[in-house]
This record gives sequence, structure tokens and C-alpha cells, in this order.
Amino acid sequence: MKPIWLVLPVAAALAACGGDGEGTSISIEGDNGSVTAAADKDGKVSVKAPGFEGSIKLPKFNIGAENFEVDGVKLYPGATVSSLNIDDRQDGTKSGGVKVTFDAPAEANRVRDWFREQMEGAGFTVTGNRDELTGKTKSGSPYTLKIDGTGEEKSRGTLTVSGS
Repeated sequence: MKPIWLVLPVAAALAACGGDGEGTSISIEGDNGSVTAAADKDGKVSVKAPGFEGSIKLPKFNIGAENFEVDGVKLYPGATVSSLNIDDRQDGTKSGGVKVTFDAPAEANRVRDWFREQMEGAGFTVTGNRDELTGKTKSGSPYTLKIDGTGEEKSRGTLTVSGS
């Protein structure tokens, strides 16, 4: 398990996420337990880890498309991260990975097509249909991208990248 101080900068980044009334969360799973950090819409960040639990109010700022990248592919322009889960376990049964959920300001088909183009241009393998894209990143890690419509000109995506 990583020391608690490693999650504090990540917790600070949560302070402004979830601007539409929802909070944002980050969880990190490790060999010795898990660390979770959650921020509400007002910037209050709560952290729970083995042997530690607390909360603090932090200034708000956004984790958006420009702040997240996987092997050269950023999130859809204008997208914001609503949750980030990191699995740090390397115990032989799992190889770790990252799961990010984001909200994008466009219809699901448009966002999915944009990702397909960006991923292919960055050297990813891309398979799948209109509902889900799968393949490997340019560094060989398997991924799945699912994007669903959430309203007019809005969608929610989940990108999961497994350890290679």
C-alpha cells in the first residue's frame, strides 16, 4: 500500500469536480487495503485509509480533458472526470489498472467516433461496435471504453485500462 500522503494531492484535485451537484471520488486499491477520497460539490474532501480518516475543505478547481491522458489520448474536449479508480494490486490474481468515468458535452455517438479516431491515431488497436470500443493501448495494455447518452448533447463514458 502506498503511504497516505501520496493520495493527498489527488484528493486536492477532487475539490472542484462534480460541478453539477454530484460529488467526485477516487479510490486506490492496494495489496494492503484501499484508500478512498471523495469530494462534494462544495469542495469538502473526505479521505479514508487504513489507520486514517478525515476531511478538509479545499479550493475548487476542475479535473478536465486536458488533465487526463492515456498513452497520448486525452478525454473528449470539454469532458470532466467524475470518478477515478486505481487498482495498485500486483498479487498474481490481478495486474492492476485504472478506471475513469467522465461526462462529455456531446452525444454518445459523436464522443465514441472521436475516441476511435484519436485512439487509432495514437497507435491503439481498436475493435468493437457502436456500444463499446475495446483493444490495446500503444503500450499493450487492454482497454474498454463504453459511452452512453445521458441527455441532449451529453454523454457519460467509462474508460478502463488494465495492467499489461
